[in-house]
Amino acid sequence: MGRIKQGLDYFPLNTDFMHDRVVRRVMKREGDSAFTILLYTLSYIYSGEGYYIFIDDDFYDELSDQLFSTDNDNVRRVLRLFVEYGFFDSTLYERHGILTSVTIQRQFLFITKRRSRRHIFPDYCLLPDESEQPEEGVSAPDTVAETVDTVYKKPDNVNSIPGCCNKNDLHKKKEKERKENILPNPPCEGGDEEGGDSSSCEKIPAVAPCTQAASRAKMDSYSQADSCPRVNPCSRVKKKSELTQADIDCMKAPADGHSRNLSGLLDSLRLYHVPPAEQYAIVLKSNYGEIGGKVWQGFGTLRASGGKIKLPGHYLLSVLNK
Repeated sequence: MGRIKQGLDYFPLNTDFMHDRVVRRVMKREGDSAFTILLYTLSYIYSGEGYYIFIDDDFYDELSDQLFSTDNDNVRRVLRLFVEYGFFDSTLYERHGILTSVTIQRQFLFITKRRSRRHIFPDYCLLPDESEQPEEGVSAPDTVAETVDTVYKKPDNVNSIPGCCNKNDLHKKKEKERKENILPNPPCEGGDEEGGDSSSCEKIPAVAPCTQAASRAKMDSYSQADSCPRVNPCSRVKKKSELTQADIDCMKAPADGHSRNLSGLLDSLRLYHVPPAEQYAIVLKSNYGEIGGKVWQGFGTLRASGGKIKLPGHYLLSVLNK
């Protein structure tokens, strides 16, 4: 009976692998040969056991024999530096004399997800238990090890029967959709469809000019005999999908003595193409762009990221929610 293959036929490298801080640090200290030694070592790891390799004098001799102008001591010193700088796990290196890492083990599980046997020895495993049990039927994205974590997360709302959800899950889903679709104190539309109390509209910071004009016209239409009509110019609350940039531009900061820069906040949000619904939430959570607030620190991080943060609105909300 043939031996079941343990190693891999290939392993991917990120396009910015050479720009990794640890790799550049070792290369600056040991020269370009350090990069070659690292690639050879990764090839040995993935093609051998698949996620680790024992290193001893025989390994150093074999690796140095395949390299030009590199001896046993150079190989030993370079790999030791990669361990010290955190590229490989130092605990398993000192305890068992092996080279491995969390990224390598994740990559091994990701590539071998269709194998019937893909076990990591418990004493060498650096991953949580659930990472070794990916869900059946989940298609994995064509990415490298950094995004593998999402493949192994088990959905919370999936019942034991495929395609079915229990009543509790459906209730949670509807509640979540309700919270996502309706913002706190959003702009309202004119009319008196729901007959709400006009006092509720006094808390609303932004009403479009056309809505205010319509409200005044409606008030003027009443006779003087009816001196105190109950009119609700903002009876229907707008949902997230209905908010427009015009609604956001009409927002006014409250006159409570706080130092704010609402216009600068709105200009910055438009610059990063943040959707109106997210703009509204950010304005409220930042107290209308209060000077010295967390939102301005978030913009500083966005500028420093150089476009690496793909969802600036979500990022700013996460900063404000801390």
